Amino acid sequence: MSKKVTVEQMLEAGLHFGHQTFRWHPNMKPYIFDSRDNIHIIDLTKTEEKLKDALNFVEQLAESGGMLMLVGTKKQASATIEELSKSANLPYVAKRWSGGLLTNFPTMKTRIKYLKQLREKFAKKDFGDLTKQEIGLLEKKMAILEDSFGGLDMLTEMPNALFVVDILREKIAVKEALRLHIPVIAMVDTNANPEDIAFPIPANDDAKQGIRLITEAIVSAYVANRAQKATSVKADAQEGDEAVVVDEAELEEVLRQKEAALAISKQEEEAMKQAEEKTKKTSGNN
Repeated sequence: MSKKVTVEQMLEAGLHFGHQTFRWHPNMKPYIFDSRDNIHIIDLTKTEEKLKDALNFVEQLAESGGMLMLVGTKKQASATIEELSKSANLPYVAKRWSGGLLTNFPTMKTRIKYLKQLREKFAKKDFGDLTKQEIGLLEKKMAILEDSFGGLDMLTEMPNALFVVDILREKIAVKEALRLHIPVIAMVDTNANPEDIAFPIPANDDAKQGIRLITEAIVSAYVANRAQKATSVKADAQEGDEAVVVDEAELEEVLRQKEAALAISKQEEEAMKQAEEKTKKTSGNN
């Protein structure tokens, strides 16, 4: 049985606050109730309907043994995505989406295995003849890999569906999923286009409390209906024990991409602050 989320709970969590009216996407019109002080108000009865559709899909996915992956890297979502994913033993990306994670999965799978080997090496402090400088470099590489692949330990196969918070922020993840025909469940704010999302949930994707409310409902539905028959992934023992060799140039490229992403994040940070101020201001007026 899925966790029931009421309109009252959504209202209390601030899920009805959209973006400023001039930032809206026309395809969100069916989900907009009104506008106040130049802020769109989302129709939470529509949100309730769409959430039910998403939960029904998640239940069926879990019963069939399908894998759900959670994605939310923005400041308001990151901690919730990580916490709830870990509690349900689900794969997640909460810090940075690595381009090609889905569309170039065989290569990414190799990096995930390499990260596991580095973790084991540091846990055992098995560094052989490496110098302190070389160990430091290895530690730096592990930190880079943790940012992108730290929540993907159990992802040995492609996920069967994605749950995404903010499809604009996670546009690369959404694009890759759509390209591979992987269904996307997503919180969609008034400034985004829900057209290609299989299960759009119209909602304020900047409110921490609201993000947690929806994510908890999705994860609870999955866990409650997870197939009793263990869908143990039969990883090849020899494959698991085999040492993975990762191209040094590839890791350096990951580092460059991360630095570029951090530069962009500074710009996005300001936008997120404005969004939070918008929510607080509108709450005060009501």
